[in-house]
Formats: sequence, C-alpha cells, structure tokens
Amino acid sequence: MKLYHVTPIDKARTILREGFRDNAGSYGTDRQWSGVWLADRPLDWNEGVSGNTILAVSIDCELDDLSGYEWVQEGLPYREWLIPADFVNKRTVAIVQIGADIWAS
Repeated sequence: MKLYHVTPIDKARTILREGFRDNAGSYGTDRQWSGVWLADRPLDWNEGVSGNTILAVSIDCELDDLSGYEWVQEGLPYREWLIPADFVNKRTVAIVQIGADIWAS
C-alpha cells in the first residue's frame, strides 16, 4: 500500500536516514494525539500541511490494518491516518522522495 507524507526537506532527509518519529499535538481536539500523518494522496498547504517535500511511503499492510488510525473528516476528497511511528517503521518497505520545493514561491 502506498501512502504519502509531506514535510520540510530537512525533516524528509532525517526520515530517509532514521525513519519516522511520532509527532504530537491536539489537532483541534481536547486531547493529545501522536503518530505519523499519512494520506492516500499528497496534501498541500491548503489542506493544513506544512512542508515542501513529498515522501511516497510503501507500507506492507492492508487498508483494514489502518482502520483504527484513520482520522475521519466528512466531506474531504482524501483520507488520512495518524499512525504510530513504530508501526510505520516496522512495516515500511520503501520511502521515495517524489518532490521537493514544490510549493516554493
């Protein structure tokens, strides 16, 4: 399964070298969440992503394996997940950088 992660170029380089790390925040809710944001397509700043580098992440799992991590928001044209870094790193087959500075002005 292929998912996408958008991040600044310096963080993308770290991910390619060391793997993903959990990111924490409340994300508009009343509780703290942590994990790695992945989506079924590359997102951009209009969709709340800050970064200029797209990573394509090939994960050895089925869509059903991610059901507990899906961040469901009605009416969006994409799907996204907040998945623990440990899960992502253990199941990642490949990470490929497919874009950098794509939204630079």
